[in-house]
Amino acid sequence: MPILFCAFTAMAQDSVSITGIVTTGDRFPLRKVKINTDKTKNVAYTDSSGLFSIVCKEKDVLVFSAKGFHDKKLKLGKQNNYKIDMSFIDTDAGYNNAIAGGYISEADLQTVIQELDAKNAKDYSKYNSIFELVASEIYDVRVTGGGVYLKATRSMNSNQQVLYVVDDKITPDISYISPLYVKSIEFIDDVGASQWGSKGANGVLKIYLK
Repeated sequence: MPILFCAFTAMAQDSVSITGIVTTGDRFPLRKVKINTDKTKNVAYTDSSGLFSIVCKEKDVLVFSAKGFHDKKLKLGKQNNYKIDMSFIDTDAGYNNAIAGGYISEADLQTVIQELDAKNAKDYSKYNSIFELVASEIYDVRVTGGGVYLKATRSMNSNQQVLYVVDDKITPDISYISPLYVKSIEFIDDVGASQWGSKGANGVLKIYLK
């Protein structure tokens, strides 16, 4: 009997109660987030305020998962209370999963996305024109006068000018765009440009404005 009591006591001492809060964007609580423990296999969920409580082993590993967000692993240390911030998967599927799963309100998620965009946005205001910006930032094209052309020569097409797509709309001219208002810019070639058909044969200069 004493032996059994000692074993039970040791097991109890090895267990810890962990509490905390799960957020995204470093401040928006996530509800219904699933928390798994690696050693005890216990499962818990965050409440409407993003708070959670779970019993696990010392030095256990907690796994936080919610559709629309990247999984987060936490290896327990000496503390018993944690703040976990989960990164949003910034895609249409990620958006739909986050809302449909009830993890966050649509208004809060839109704020998270806006803040992410602002954080990741590059500052192109140092350039004097859109063509100077293109010449400096896009390496697969060459800028000649008021046009942007594919560097690689393609014999089947004498006109090497790339297709301009601004805010998902094809446009014949980009000279009116001020670098100050450019949110993002990229050059798409080969398979990625196939959705524009023959118009994208020389690649697509894709620009999004702020």
